[in-house]
Amino acid sequence: MAKMLIPSNVSTITPIKDDTPASSRGMDEAGAGAFNLTRLMALVSDCEDQPNWRERADLAAAYVDGKQFTPEQMDTARKEGLGEVRPTNLIGRVIRSVCGTEAKTRTDVKIESDDDDIEDVSDVLNLRMKEAQRETYADMAVSNAYFGQATTGIGWVEVARNADPLDYPYRVKDIHRSEMWWDWKDPDLVLRGARWVARKRWGDLDELEAAMPRFKELFRMMANGWSGFMWDNTLDETMIQQYDADQRYRNYRGRAEWIDGARKRVKLYEIWYKIPADALVISFSPTRRMLLDQRNPAHMLAISQGRAMVSRSITRQVRMALFAGPHRLVDIGTKRRNFPYVPFFAYRDDADQSPYGLVEGMIGPQDGYNKRRLRIEWMLKARQIQVDNDALDTKANSLAEIADAVMRPDLTIVLDANRKNRDGIKIGADLQLQKEQIDVMQDDKQLIQDVPGVYGSQLGQAASGVTSGIANSLLIEQGAVAMGDLNDNYRHSRRMVFENLLDLIVEDWSMPNMQAKIGRGSSRRVVTLNTIDPQTGDMVNNVADAPMRVGLGDVPNTPSYRMQQQQNIATIVQALAQASPQAAAVLAPSFIEQTDLPDRMERADDVRHALGLPTSGDRAQQKQQQAVAEQQAQEKAAMDKQAAMQQLEAQAANIEKTRSDTELNKAKVIQLGHGMATDSIATADSGLQGHAQTAVAAQQANALAAQQAADEADRSIIDAQNKMIADALNEAKARGVAPAPAPVFAQA
Repeated sequence: MAKMLIPSNVSTITPIKDDTPASSRGMDEAGAGAFNLTRLMALVSDCEDQPNWRERADLAAAYVDGKQFTPEQMDTARKEGLGEVRPTNLIGRVIRSVCGTEAKTRTDVKIESDDDDIEDVSDVLNLRMKEAQRETYADMAVSNAYFGQATTGIGWVEVARNADPLDYPYRVKDIHRSEMWWDWKDPDLVLRGARWVARKRWGDLDELEAAMPRFKELFRMMANGWSGFMWDNTLDETMIQQYDADQRYRNYRGRAEWIDGARKRVKLYEIWYKIPADALVISFSPTRRMLLDQRNPAHMLAISQGRAMVSRSITRQVRMALFAGPHRLVDIGTKRRNFPYVPFFAYRDDADQSPYGLVEGMIGPQDGYNKRRLRIEWMLKARQIQVDNDALDTKANSLAEIADAVMRPDLTIVLDANRKNRDGIKIGADLQLQKEQIDVMQDDKQLIQDVPGVYGSQLGQAASGVTSGIANSLLIEQGAVAMGDLNDNYRHSRRMVFENLLDLIVEDWSMPNMQAKIGRGSSRRVVTLNTIDPQTGDMVNNVADAPMRVGLGDVPNTPSYRMQQQQNIATIVQALAQASPQAAAVLAPSFIEQTDLPDRMERADDVRHALGLPTSGDRAQQKQQQAVAEQQAQEKAAMDKQAAMQQLEAQAANIEKTRSDTELNKAKVIQLGHGMATDSIATADSGLQGHAQTAVAAQQANALAAQQAADEADRSIIDAQNKMIADALNEAKARGVAPAPAPVFAQA
């Protein structure tokens, strides 16, 4: 890696400027450092030029809420004598069953890491994420977004900081679709390539004045409709320009679009957008690249040591602009990579990319069901009157009066006494078409389930001919497969929500030498984050650069899943108790930890102590014990090596002593032979001269035999010495000891 020193005053990300003319001063109060307003307005100019999908979404939401009759249908029902009719809402039940499945299969978020060196960081972030998931009601926000996704085709979740210091620092909230606009050109389901996302929302005047006192006078003038402005001579030139901009915008949009004079509210327009920017990027590896942070010691150390490479590249900067009507109040750059608003798309129309949900195909069958049900109710109440022209006493009642009162239980009819036909009037009901109407109505009811792919088993209804539990499970699984696209999009969006939340947590836990407590009971310990090792100078537990920032794994947390897991563990423990009690003893503490007992962790440790098993101690203690064990093993190996060397030296000394003794014995034998020859010669001179030569020859023969015997003994000793040395070397090699080369003795 090439070394590159970066001056501390160099900005790591800078928007690319162009020659676009500056905007009107009367509309821009963002100040220095703001992005060009003309370019920003051009970027979001297609905000209103989008397909009218909101009417379809509103209609789908109305059907789920049971608002399924038009005013014309209600008026017709009243004229036919049906009174105030209510629709039979079949769509709502199906949609809520689908959303109930999401709640039943909900999972916890777990931050995973592939590197053991940052497991402490992973543990800290897991605790913080679990706390944030609980305190921000993130599951509720995601569930509401899923309801909007299944119903209208889109739901939204906001992940942001909380401005109130007394509340939890983070905010995870579902946003109604009517407040959101987005870049229609991006087909991505989580809008990773979108250039902008906008939100329109109302703000009360008193809260806006407290939050942004700098614009207090502007807010008041806007909320009051600029009353008294023309007679106020104390206003400066800036306020006059703001008034002119306000009047032009009012003529274009209408004042009611962004001003609520009765409650004193102002509509704010929050725009998050991405622009090309020049950035300094630090690369630790081909897959680990991030924006250079000059305040991060790890970045500066890696650059100075040549372990990272810095390059200047073109990227996108996420910025936020806040408008009040036509006036831009704030425009700032951020270091975010994603927008704080996450969409939950169900399906998107192929022609215009407009979103739609499950209700889109259920409206037709629901309308057919409602119409036929109204018709059947009318037929049940309808009466046919057959009357002769002379049957009624026209002085007492008329045919019109009888027709109006025919449904009354106290109907009174006065007949003409002089009528020709005795049965001159008949009142009856013709229900011949009722069966056909009911058959078609039942078909519409079934279509409401078939169109979205929801089976009766998912609604608690036993399918005809299906009595096996396995068959019911297959039907439920098939229903989940039918909605695979919707649920897959939901999982991607949910992951993006928690990734954005994790980014905020990482940002807050990146300060130097931060301490966090992890674990519980006897394993509770304190971890120091973002610290520097005094021996090596490297960063330890660096949160900002941890490579597991996007490693999110789902862990089911529903009661049914925990019950199933408990049953599986209990079955395994019971099976192992007969074959291998030791294995069952290992699983027993884990079984206790999966229960809902308040002191389950302590009871599990008690079981481990009773069984002589190691407790679930903290990771630092385990690492320390492992280091001590490795050091002891190294010391033992060194001692074994030294003992083997000493043994070899002792064996070599014994061999040397044996060789010296052997040579001494040979010298004595040779000296003895020479002495015996001298004595024989002296005897021959004293009178045995005749036998001198014979005696000398005999003595020489005896000396030669003694020499040969000594040589044979010497060879035996040398062979024994070499064998002893070879055995010692083989033994040292088998134990992994590398001894010094030992001498090998050969025959002289």
